[in-house]
Amino acid sequence: MPDRLRLAVVGCGSVSKLHLNGIQKCDRAELAAVVSRDEGRRNAAASAYAAPRAYGVYEEALADPDVDAVVLCTPNHLHLAQAMAAFQAGKHVLVEKPMTEGYADGLALVSEAERRGLTLMSAQCCRFLAVFRKAREVLRSGQVGKPLHFLYTMTYFRETFPSWYRDSRSVLMESSGTHTFDFFPWVADARPVRVYATAHNNSADHTGEDDFMASIALDNGAHAANYDSFCSKEIRRDMIIVCQRGSMGIDPWHTLRLDGQPIVEEPRDRAYQNAFDGQMAEFVDAALTGREPESAGRQILPSLAVLEAARESVRTGQAVEIPSDRRGG
Repeated sequence: MPDRLRLAVVGCGSVSKLHLNGIQKCDRAELAAVVSRDEGRRNAAASAYAAPRAYGVYEEALADPDVDAVVLCTPNHLHLAQAMAAFQAGKHVLVEKPMTEGYADGLALVSEAERRGLTLMSAQCCRFLAVFRKAREVLRSGQVGKPLHFLYTMTYFRETFPSWYRDSRSVLMESSGTHTFDFFPWVADARPVRVYATAHNNSADHTGEDDFMASIALDNGAHAANYDSFCSKEIRRDMIIVCQRGSMGIDPWHTLRLDGQPIVEEPRDRAYQNAFDGQMAEFVDAALTGREPESAGRQILPSLAVLEAARESVRTGQAVEIPSDRRGG
């Protein structure tokens, strides 16, 4: 078994820095290359993180024998083709969420990775945030009884959008909703059953939604309500978990309270990076040892089923049942 995993980070936008920092923190990871069509961005990333190679063409990185794995920080609509090409080149893949834009594409990636014996992991960073890991532990312990409702709100104001948003099947549900569509069932140890969603588009820059609400029924009887908006100048980001014998409150990713008393507190400016550090360490260990990682591709498929059901609910105005074979194990 090799003792280090050599990684190429593909796409040098803002989220790539979190992954690059994670590689630097991981003793068994080595940055082999950065990849971007934008010469300025790739040269800046190569300089800042001492990457030995900087590629402008993705296929050149895949042909590099010193690259064992790729980290895809690219627009959502490129994930399927880029991950498939990586598997065909014999590389492990850590891909930013959403893993793909739909369930069938996600299943195709999972099947290809399993067929080739390669690691596929989706970057669902919320699974590695200390507040959510502790909340899951509390729920599993039974000390607060069964969960009844999960209430999550994220609102802020955005006037401009990346050009690639025009190529996405949806916008806010893909960029933010895929966090909650995954961590609601994961935290609750439950499977998604039914989705009702509404959405609006208030921008000429893209055709997707920039304001949505989704209500997800879980098979343990709990309901999860998610409201996200790019349209609010009243900024808010929080979550409440109401249970039979207690409640938990989560402030933006760094503080967890149980019945009003803090039980997890991380520095606000470190919590998110800590999650990415843990996520990278998980991917590297899984790829090197051949074990299944947390947020492996197959584990993430139910969240893509929720995403598709939410889109269909918006289109029809009706609640949408998730097929039983897409709800997860």
